[in-house]
Amino acid sequence: MQEFILGSDVMHSMMKVVYEVAQYDVNVLLTGESGTGKEMLAKIIHLQSPRAENPFVPVNCGVLSGLMFEDKLFGHEKGSFTGAIRREKGCFEMADKGTLFLDEVSEIPLENQVDFLRVLEDFRFLRIGGNELIEVDVRIVSATNKDFKDQVKRGLFREDLFYRLHVVPIYIPPLRERKTVIPRMVDHFLNQLAANYKKPKPPVKREVIDIFCRYDWPGNVRELKNLLERVFIINDDDVIGMEHLPSDFLWHFREPPRMTDLEEVKRAAETQAILDVLHRLGGDKERAARILRISPRTLRYKLNKYNIKVDRRGEPVPGDMLSQPGERLSLRPLYH
Repeated sequence: MQEFILGSDVMHSMMKVVYEVAQYDVNVLLTGESGTGKEMLAKIIHLQSPRAENPFVPVNCGVLSGLMFEDKLFGHEKGSFTGAIRREKGCFEMADKGTLFLDEVSEIPLENQVDFLRVLEDFRFLRIGGNELIEVDVRIVSATNKDFKDQVKRGLFREDLFYRLHVVPIYIPPLRERKTVIPRMVDHFLNQLAANYKKPKPPVKREVIDIFCRYDWPGNVRELKNLLERVFIINDDDVIGMEHLPSDFLWHFREPPRMTDLEEVKRAAETQAILDVLHRLGGDKERAARILRISPRTLRYKLNKYNIKVDRRGEPVPGDMLSQPGERLSLRPLYH
């Protein structure tokens, strides 16, 4: 739970809502970027609810479709399809009296959404190949990292099913919007790692915390936790410093190369092409214009615009062509 309540007013407000809705059997939809901790928050809702002593069953809807989806959610009877060698309960039955967590719920295929909606209306269903109506008591918590309303607008998700799931929406902000919690989060995760791996907890240098707070963490809390675990396991020193951070992480802080605009690219390419043709033709501007498929007048204009000067043999005159102040163009032709 520490990932959610460390220092941020936004997260404190969110947790207040979580504790309130946990007491009631109302459907909750968790939204937020990947890695923000939606499954952990779903577990908190379950553990704070009257259903805490009963099962919490997570399902990843993003990897299921067709018969596989039906089988995973509703189960099957023996012999109902090839490979069905015995009766199997689905997740709805396994979550009876508890909580069913539907991760990536927006990915449920359209073909399965109708049957799923029917089950949410009365919590009764048939196993695949069965004729016995099964009734369950399940609380639904679902999650998505997609723009759910956009999915509905595009016809990828049924509107009636969306509103069935979207009773109490809870948004989890990304880590980049609550960077003030990062130092205490680092301390929390290192305490966990020290206990899990039976290793002393190393102190973290200030410069490491500073660079953590500068980073935007596109993978959110999961990315931070995984990075710390990687550094903790590999590091045999008594402290975590910059030298212990992996190169693929430090790469994000290198100065980006100078960007070149389209006008510069065009100038460099045209200058090099003109120099190359004039070199091959011994400075014959008329023939050069024909090969370049421009008029002699246009060629003269470009020679003047780009300050291109060649001698009578078509060799460039050094020091006259500058792609920009202080930067010389290559005088070596592209072709020989």
